[in-house]
Amino acid sequence: MQRWLLTLLAIPALALADNHVDHGSDSNPDTKDALSEAYVMPVWVDAVTQVCPWKSEDAEGYIRLIRKQNDDGSHGLFVQWLRKGIAGAPTAAVSTLAVESLEKDYLVRIEMPQPTLARDACRLKAMAEDMMNERRYEFDLLLRGPGDMQVNITRMLGGGV
Repeated sequence: MQRWLLTLLAIPALALADNHVDHGSDSNPDTKDALSEAYVMPVWVDAVTQVCPWKSEDAEGYIRLIRKQNDDGSHGLFVQWLRKGIAGAPTAAVSTLAVESLEKDYLVRIEMPQPTLARDACRLKAMAEDMMNERRYEFDLLLRGPGDMQVNITRMLGGGV
């Protein structure tokens, strides 16, 4: 497994995703712990956001997106399903997938996807621009339970003047 993916799996739940942190107190040890964990986050992480909840018969949690910036300036995207802990157990990642087409087929800069919550899925849409020829693409990700992701990519036609 690639080193960066192992590092990604070790990224902690940041304070913005943790509902138990008291953001109003500088003396709160939880805040200091979250800050020290975020400090060691890899520098290639460009953006992190929580997008949609998920639920199965035996667990529930939320989906987190992690956008990375490659050395050439292009973006990669990871989708991570986090399971909420119960009875004092910590929140934990149960599945992390890379959007492989961004790694292999497209040299693009992509916006952070915007979520739309459906009854049984989370749909994420984002526009991306090719770094070489400025073609635009729409990335449409359909997310269901942990590890279940479908990616559709549409090439947008140029408007021409």
